[in-house]
Amino acid sequence: MVSRFEREQIRLREEVLKTALHIAESNGWSNVSIRKIASEIEYSTTKVYELFENKEHLILELLRNGFKLLANQLEEAVSKYSDPQKQAIALGKAYCTFAWENGAYYRIMYGMDGVPFGVEQTWQEGMRIGEISKKVLASYMPYCNDEEINHYVYAAWGTLHGISSLFMSGRLYGTREQAEELAVQAVLDMLRKGED
Repeated sequence: MVSRFEREQIRLREEVLKTALHIAESNGWSNVSIRKIASEIEYSTTKVYELFENKEHLILELLRNGFKLLANQLEEAVSKYSDPQKQAIALGKAYCTFAWENGAYYRIMYGMDGVPFGVEQTWQEGMRIGEISKKVLASYMPYCNDEEINHYVYAAWGTLHGISSLFMSGRLYGTREQAEELAVQAVLDMLRKGED
């Protein structure tokens, strides 16, 4: 059974992570610091350092949380359909939705805002997203071998990331729906060329 002290530590840890995301949403990741988080939650910096050894450990946990959240949302979106094309469309839409609705997570996960990416430390979490995408594309393109599917996974990711990032930074004009349609259509067009 979890003790009251342990429950309090878990609650405080979650509050620290939530506050870091809030600061990043409002002011960017460069403005996230242990001191600022402690001030926001009205605890001492010492208490926050008891929970997280340093800012890098805090960011690493947020990275892992972000990748898990994205993977869960992709799996949920894809599971609603059995048709491979509908799954591919759902995957693209879910990716864009995650990026736009979880901007602070997305920026830290993909090295935006000048924050180190942490590829090695979050490799397993990132690979889960790749495996979900690979399964969908292998079903959509059954004539492709494993190496070709891997190529299309990276190309689709690059396309979705590029359009999502451009929209997030205000460099892509139009509505969110138009940007999402552009992203999904660009991926489908690329996949169709693979049929030739």
